[in-house]
Amino acid sequence: MLQALPYHLKVRDFFAQQTKTWNFFAAQKTREEQLAQYKTELLKNTYKFDIHADAAIYEKVQIAKTKLGLDQLNVTVYQAQYTDEMNASIVYLNNEAYIVFSGRITQLLDDTELLAILAHELMHIKLYGMLQGELETAERIIMAIAGNYNSEPAYYETARLYRLYTEIFCDRGAYTVVEDTEPVITSLVKIATGLDKISAESYKKQAQEILASGNDLKAATVSHPENYIRTRAIQLWHEKQDAAEEEIINMIEGITDLDQLDVFKQKEISLLTRRFLQLFLKPNWFQSTLVTSLVRQYFSDFIFYEAAVSDDDLRNTIGQSHSSIKDYLAYVLLDFALVDGSLELTPFGWAFQFAEEMQLKDVFDGVIKKELQLSDKKLQQHKQKTLAAWFRLKEGEKEQMFEA
Repeated sequence: MLQALPYHLKVRDFFAQQTKTWNFFAAQKTREEQLAQYKTELLKNTYKFDIHADAAIYEKVQIAKTKLGLDQLNVTVYQAQYTDEMNASIVYLNNEAYIVFSGRITQLLDDTELLAILAHELMHIKLYGMLQGELETAERIIMAIAGNYNSEPAYYETARLYRLYTEIFCDRGAYTVVEDTEPVITSLVKIATGLDKISAESYKKQAQEILASGNDLKAATVSHPENYIRTRAIQLWHEKQDAAEEEIINMIEGITDLDQLDVFKQKEISLLTRRFLQLFLKPNWFQSTLVTSLVRQYFSDFIFYEAAVSDDDLRNTIGQSHSSIKDYLAYVLLDFALVDGSLELTPFGWAFQFAEEMQLKDVFDGVIKKELQLSDKKLQQHKQKTLAAWFRLKEGEKEQMFEA
């Protein structure tokens, strides 16, 4: 039996802790009002496939329902008007499911591919019914928040990942119905490209090659990256079943990119930044009024931590971080090195020393060169001068900054 994916549960747990929001969206009245409005708009802008005139479509619906254990579900299929964009979607209300095709899907796909798409859409209903409907509630919450223009980017990224994991879950349902990865993949690519003929084997190799190129590539420069991810995910699941889960998660979430933080990774970066600053700002001479004011802009409840000590875990975390995270931490160091002119050169010298210890030496040097507009020679002179100031002060310091 297919299970909800770990990311679904993380998002569910995250919003379940926000009691007022959760209770509002979980209320039956709210759910029915939202979906009833969708149904009204649906009927205005679609053509309903007739159960007799379009019997071939409803025969496939019945096959998918039976294999997915959804025999009691009433399903109606529609064709959207006034759009050439190809897509398929579903909405569920009071044991009624409405599947909507956009574009020329029914002409483009063969019988098995169309069955795969119908099964995929019905799997959304399967997911909504899990855990007493909690995942459906979680989905409506994150989509509503992400759709608000005032929302933080982290909520948009959380919604994107939630949708992607949902599509992967539904692809698995389609696979269980057609018992083959090929129509699942070819239907996906045909809808995305509009091509009449697709080689599933060729696209699987293409997806594997692209995603093996690195995490930077998959999200930033690849057209329709989610199609490659979904293709690779269904192939891995076909080969390894549940044992593929860890590999799929790593492929999707990968190394944390500062430009693609969901609400969970945003919290991780916040904790890393706090730990980083507690160590960097540990010296008593550094805790001036201006420095304290700046760090309280980062964290209003920041407390200087005298027992802060570096360890391999922190160094390795930073050393293995995405380049965007290293750049961010280097700019944090520069921020504090410049904030209080009364401390003269010492903060810069300490920042150079700290950056080297935290495996940020080259990144920090690059930031200093760029922001202070220094040549290589001027950078070295600046580094020598500031390090000398730091070492002179350090001789009188007894604080232990790093592990012995």
